[in-house]
Amino acid sequence: MMRMLTSAERKHLVRRLMDQHGVEDAFESLILIRSGQGRIRAATKEAYEVACRLRKVQQVGLYVAKIVKGDVVLSIEGSQLLGSTITRNVVELSEEEAEEWMKAAPIQKSGRFEGRYVVARCGDFYLGSGRVSRDGRIYPQVAKWRRIPEE
Repeated sequence: MMRMLTSAERKHLVRRLMDQHGVEDAFESLILIRSGQGRIRAATKEAYEVACRLRKVQQVGLYVAKIVKGDVVLSIEGSQLLGSTITRNVVELSEEEAEEWMKAAPIQKSGRFEGRYVVARCGDFYLGSGRVSRDGRIYPQVAKWRRIPEE
């Protein structure tokens, strides 16, 4: 069952994105829809209205984020949509590291990160969120079906 985020939920999401990644005006022109397991999808107003009029529509919009214990975990598409507006907690990866990231292999990075999640990028290409562990490793949050298979 899909439903739009309430204004309080939307404010909380925008505030968390500002705190975690320095993003201002996140998804301002899109409607945010709550789907199962804390997931958030983004759609245009027109697409949402059409989906509401049709019967048996399961989902509408693009999966952009998930709320995990109060933190916002951006999907690959969510990080690409926000792209250049992400100013904090961004990890720059080499092409080799980006390939390992897409295999969901932990990446060792030094540096101080605020919070539990960072966004990875390789050049101008954003690769979604990763969870930072205490030992400095970053564990990519890449869905199994999207991973590059191991040889």
